Amino acid sequence: MGEAPEDPDGTGRVGFGGALVVPLAELTSGPLAAACFFGVDPDLSRRFGENSDGAAAFVRCSSARMRPWTRRYRPSAVDVGVLSGDVGDVVRGISEVSTAVFEAGHVPVVVGGDHTVSYPVAVTAAARHEDLTYVYLDAHLDLGLHLDGSGELHNGNFVAALAAGGAFREVVNVGARAWTTYDEAYDPGGLVTVVREVDPAALSALRGRKVHVSLDVDVLDPVYVPNTGSKEPFGATPEQVRCVMAWIADNCTVVSADVSEIVPDPAHSATAEIAMRCIHELVKERKHDE
Repeated sequence: MGEAPEDPDGTGRVGFGGALVVPLAELTSGPLAAACFFGVDPDLSRRFGENSDGAAAFVRCSSARMRPWTRRYRPSAVDVGVLSGDVGDVVRGISEVSTAVFEAGHVPVVVGGDHTVSYPVAVTAAARHEDLTYVYLDAHLDLGLHLDGSGELHNGNFVAALAAGGAFREVVNVGARAWTTYDEAYDPGGLVTVVREVDPAALSALRGRKVHVSLDVDVLDPVYVPNTGSKEPFGATPEQVRCVMAWIADNCTVVSADVSEIVPDPAHSATAEIAMRCIHELVKERKHDE
């Protein structure tokens, strides 16, 4: 994995969202729901949007300066590195690292390029947790219903594969607004429950559920995140997304998570900080007796 910067306090190297870097083999059980971040650098299966190879390294470097906040509010969050190399090996690696993180009592959070990174960690989570709901914040539904049926899994249709697989209690989108999502093929009663408002008040049906949460940053308006893969107008504000994440953290059991669709661009490093702040809000530390 690429080198992470040193913690100014001298306690080690700092990675995603200001989390301390630790070797996966040394990961030990921490407070319930402590986040364990790891990255995926290559695009796994991109059909739409700008190439985001190197996104994990970019997010890691750009969000490391969050360390003073993270040290105070998420002290047990850790970073176990970045996967790179052959796509097949990386996909297997996501499942293997997620399994190791689960066994250490942490919540795996994958940081990747194209949204397809969500698929292997969500499937791994569903295999360990019955009655799991897949919740994804995304301007697009990623069902591929308006595409030709090539059969290839990619970032424009992978949610359809998740929904059809039967491993999840329900698949819920929050924030769909791309013009294709208004086609008749996407009407209610399909594979996904669509909640178009990025607002906690619209999420009451999720209360008490076990969830995997996926954040595609294009749910945000491009004025806030200009370096995302598939921009759509009329998006959410960072505060709206943060509030939704906080509501989910307080009202659901977050089993695993991922964040994707950030295009590396040094001119817009704040995108990484917005994404990691929202994910930190989602995976809060809790006391064992809660």
